[in-house]
Amino acid sequence: MTSKLLRKIHIYLSLICFSFLFFFCFTAITLNHPKLFATEMVSVQHLIPLTNTTPASIQTSLALKGIELSKIQISQLIEMGELEIASPGKRSDLYYDESIKQIELLTTDYGFITMLNELHQNRHAPEIWLFISDAVACIIMLICVSGIWLSLKQKRQRKLYLYLLTSSVIALIALV
Repeated sequence: MTSKLLRKIHIYLSLICFSFLFFFCFTAITLNHPKLFATEMVSVQHLIPLTNTTPASIQTSLALKGIELSKIQISQLIEMGELEIASPGKRSDLYYDESIKQIELLTTDYGFITMLNELHQNRHAPEIWLFISDAVACIIMLICVSGIWLSLKQKRQRKLYLYLLTSSVIALIALV
């Protein structure tokens, strides 16, 4: 592979991954210093009256509040009397009381930084996010390898670059 082609690949991959790498670096800082980025959580409670306790009626009543549940989730709510729905930075807790035909909905928003942190950790993240973060991680590894390859092709600086690379590997091993 020629240096010119390798340099182009390295540059284009770097540009593609810039926003994701920046995101992961920023959220690494917010995760390491949670007190600096703490936000107030906001909880909202709704009481949802039910005209009828059939699964279809429950689903319709919840849909009016913007909550879509699968048939399995509806069954769990009816059988267990409660259901937790988690997404990055938010939680919704549903409590079903058949005797008074009512669902209590407690929604908690932990804030924007918490949402970013949970995406960084792949906690409660959608499948597409997991796929994208894995793909970006692979591309970043290619960027690292192509950067090393490009640096080692320079004969004048090769010794210095090998020292830096070796120091980096030793530092990582020492920290682990």
